Amino acid sequence: MAYRGEWEPVFRFFAQELERQSAIREFIDGEAHVKGFLLAYLGLTQGYILLSEYESSKGYADFYMMPDLVRQPDIVYSYIVEVKYAHRDTSDADIALLKRDAAEQLRRYADDGKVARTKGNTQLGLITLVFKGWELVALEKLASRADCENESEA
Repeated sequence: MAYRGEWEPVFRFFAQELERQSAIREFIDGEAHVKGFLLAYLGLTQGYILLSEYESSKGYADFYMMPDLVRQPDIVYSYIVEVKYAHRDTSDADIALLKRDAAEQLRRYADDGKVARTKGNTQLGLITLVFKGWELVALEKLASRADCENESEA
């Protein structure tokens, strides 16, 4: 994840563990339960300083995985993760709206000057996770504006 950018298997594993280890009643708290679970697992990753509810661009990113460039200066990837939660009976159209909202938030957070100063030369991954109950129904990486600009210049 930190060096090869292989983020998807990590979040799929976390989602499987969330489903395996959580009781149905724990989902009464919905998004708070999912975020708490992810916070515990993401806190175990090496190479990052995990910032939960990171204040950025007049909003709060669910998780900013800021690279720990002091201890691991050769880290290649950093991430901002936005988690959305929907109840089990949520329609596909509403899931699409959640994904769109997450994309807008992530791009706004990525443009924040604090992120630019702390990510160093890492490639910033913008990750959307959408849970429908305990099921991970969307797992997407968006391109940041800077990445899009770099690709168009090449």
